[in-house]
Amino acid sequence: MLNKLNALDLAFLSLEKRSTPVNVASLTIFEIPKNYKGHFPSDLFNKLLVQEAKPPFNQKLSSVHSTAMPHWVTDTHFDIHYHVRHSALPHPGKLEDLLALTSRLHSQLLDRTRPLWEFHLIEGLENNQFALYLKMHHAAIDGMGGVELMKNWFSLSSGDEVKAPWSCMPAHRDKEQGHDLFTNASKLVDKMAANTKMVQDLSKMVFGQYLKTIGFDSNASPVPFSAPQSMINVPITCSRSFAVKTLPFKDIAALGKKVNATVNDVVLAMCSSALRKYMLEHDALPKKSLIASVPVSVRHKSGSGNQITYVIADLATDEPDTMTRIQRIGRSTKDAKKELVGISSDAASNFAFLAQGVVAIMNQLNISSMMPPAANVIISNIPGPRKALYFGKAKLIATYPLSVLLDGQALNITVVSYRDSVCLGLMACRDTIPDVGIIADYIESAMDDIKAGVFLQDAMQAD
Repeated sequence: MLNKLNALDLAFLSLEKRSTPVNVASLTIFEIPKNYKGHFPSDLFNKLLVQEAKPPFNQKLSSVHSTAMPHWVTDTHFDIHYHVRHSALPHPGKLEDLLALTSRLHSQLLDRTRPLWEFHLIEGLENNQFALYLKMHHAAIDGMGGVELMKNWFSLSSGDEVKAPWSCMPAHRDKEQGHDLFTNASKLVDKMAANTKMVQDLSKMVFGQYLKTIGFDSNASPVPFSAPQSMINVPITCSRSFAVKTLPFKDIAALGKKVNATVNDVVLAMCSSALRKYMLEHDALPKKSLIASVPVSVRHKSGSGNQITYVIADLATDEPDTMTRIQRIGRSTKDAKKELVGISSDAASNFAFLAQGVVAIMNQLNISSMMPPAANVIISNIPGPRKALYFGKAKLIATYPLSVLLDGQALNITVVSYRDSVCLGLMACRDTIPDVGIIADYIESAMDDIKAGVFLQDAMQAD
């Protein structure tokens, strides 16, 4: 049976051009086992090369240049040596060197005539560490799918067994079961009912956005394509710059309790503070608040492909007071989530497809600068494993997400939690934001701003 791409998968394919490779990736850093006899990276690489590639890693697009609707087919000429690569950093192997390498790798398009992924084992990182960089096309996987892959790929305990990611990803396939008339008729009725609900829910979502546009709905979440133009919403090149930051999860959670906000709202507030500060320094802060597109998982089945939608959040960057800004962000995200209550996952995903379809047309016609941005920035927060993970005997130290940039959006911020840390990956167009590391630093310092606001608030209440 053919493994179809859903509407959102197809949208991600259509978004891609030379300046906007639609790649998502993970950069994982490991500690080499102490007192290991031999060369651990080489030994590990050799163990990986002999493992069989399973779906979706051995599947490619059925058509590349034709106008036919593509689907996934098995690559009968699959070459593991093309997809799996071994490299080394120059001594002394600073983190900056690793980020520079992954920035270059992430700027390159994947070959559509082959399965859409690459895996790089990178040795030579200081502190007796090495890294893995796994890149996949966004048409093949979403953020929660990446976390699911990580759980299957890595182990909860140290040991000799090593599983390659391409050998352990469960691919979901809808299998026909039963061939009698009653079974097939029953399935047809169920499918018609599901499609009817999907159309109703999708219409409800679209109509809800229309009511907000004309002012007939007091919902605090913005509507798509109502964002102001800003310095990060410009045509971009294929050049990429990647920055990371690791923050303590417990501190962010504690701040959330203090200000009666979710962890996600605190993260959005920290990003808002950083963008406000960065743009003020460049005398480029819009008078109207920036808005963020926040991916939300609607995943109800395992496997590859995209099962996400988007909500639009007000970042309140026009508000100088930190505490007021957090409250506005909280109201916005709360109202945005209300719009998804009772909505089927198919309708939510198709709503995202509609929005991405408009962006795709703007992207291909190079008219992004002629219309308001769908959002100023994409900020994703993906809950990851809370327990320590191992790759064979190597302990996972940190995991950083690398995401997609689109024409008109020169910055993407993706957050993944791991154990007691929050790992941020900031992807930027190097020609637009050459100093994206400064924004990462400002996100970290925003924690102090919130702490100061909480202290002042407590002091005023005490008086």
